[in-house]
Amino acid sequence: MNTSFKIQAEKCATLPILQQRLKLNVQILPESSTTLDCLLNDDVCRQVLQDFATRIHAKNLTCATSLFIKYWCTSWILPFLYCHAAVLPFVKWDSSALVIDLPEQWHWDRTLQLNQASFHSFQIIHLQEFNDLIEQLNVLFKQLAKIGRVPYVLLWENVAVRVVQFYHSFTTQNLNPDIQSRLEQQKKFFKSKAAESFYLTENPFMRLWNGWHPEFNTFMRQKCCFYFQLEEAEQTLCRNCPLRLKEIGKFKDESN
Repeated sequence: MNTSFKIQAEKCATLPILQQRLKLNVQILPESSTTLDCLLNDDVCRQVLQDFATRIHAKNLTCATSLFIKYWCTSWILPFLYCHAAVLPFVKWDSSALVIDLPEQWHWDRTLQLNQASFHSFQIIHLQEFNDLIEQLNVLFKQLAKIGRVPYVLLWENVAVRVVQFYHSFTTQNLNPDIQSRLEQQKKFFKSKAAESFYLTENPFMRLWNGWHPEFNTFMRQKCCFYFQLEEAEQTLCRNCPLRLKEIGKFKDESN
């Protein structure tokens, strides 16, 4: 089979599975599109965040930056985790391959946008490649923390929330044993990373995994993501928001 047919066959096999299993659309956009690594330019980064703030009617850039990562990291990370677990050939994870051009009619759609250049070759993803993902996100998050004036640790917590929820969603599913085994390998990988790997004092994934709250039936965050500030949220807190714990404490104090 020649190379072009092989790549096409791999695309045909992988993309429908991602769409079905993760409810995720994949778009291939021109090489001139704005990619994740473009955000390392201060002016581009500021413009992208301001545009996102306008789209979601955020009150400030801090809120917009937090939700920018909370939205995009689902598409940036989960399909790669699933492809590794299911041994599906996919593009190599790289910030230059991930496009961040939102369409005019966008509204929290779950879509992975890829640069056309990244589609020249598919490969099997190996577990240790996620080290490179972490290193590239560290650089990106430092930039976003600076431009968006948002705590660096919050950005990693947003990622941890999506990743931990991803693994938790499979706990009640009857998965292929090989896929289940590789998902467990991934969890062990993230749990074993030293805090210094994220330039933090604590591993953000372990911190979230240790935050299971039986009453709320979820893994509780330690920092608010600011979603409640959006008009569409109507001041409603996320189910795993730490501010909910404060509300309960206040209610109990008033009841005594």
